[in-house]
Amino acid sequence: MYTVRCTRKLLRRMGTDISHEELVPSTALGDWYANQLNVGSIRLVHFMSDRSLLSVIVPFKTIKTVTERHLVALRDLLEALGLDPSTIDAELNEMHSHRIGKTQSRSALGSMRDLALNAWWIIESNPQASMLEIAYQLAEVPCGPLGMAYPREVAAALLVERHD
Repeated sequence: MYTVRCTRKLLRRMGTDISHEELVPSTALGDWYANQLNVGSIRLVHFMSDRSLLSVIVPFKTIKTVTERHLVALRDLLEALGLDPSTIDAELNEMHSHRIGKTQSRSALGSMRDLALNAWWIIESNPQASMLEIAYQLAEVPCGPLGMAYPREVAAALLVERHD
């Protein structure tokens, strides 16, 4: 169980009820923040783990299926990062149950904005980049709140610690 913490803008687009009940996430990567990311005419949704700052980008398409597409994209990214399949399966099994909530952390939102700017630059410089390629490059961006560690390293450590 975890919470997808959406910005007001994305919550309006989703038109869904939010949970006001605060739950401690049972996932290693914690809650996931979500926001719209627009690059020219391209409409995307940016998801970011609040514990590792690992990012996943999915096309906006149908907002009703965005959380399911987030899980598919996350599996692809974790596989590309070389994590053990059983570790990936354990995390994704925990993520099949989620709630929609409001954002809570200004620090997380600041990190998300920084990573969104990086994503924008990646897309602008390589318009043919796949969503997986964009997410992989974002996993290689050192982040100040992580002590300049890489989101891929922090995510891998959290996953291995929790699921081994």
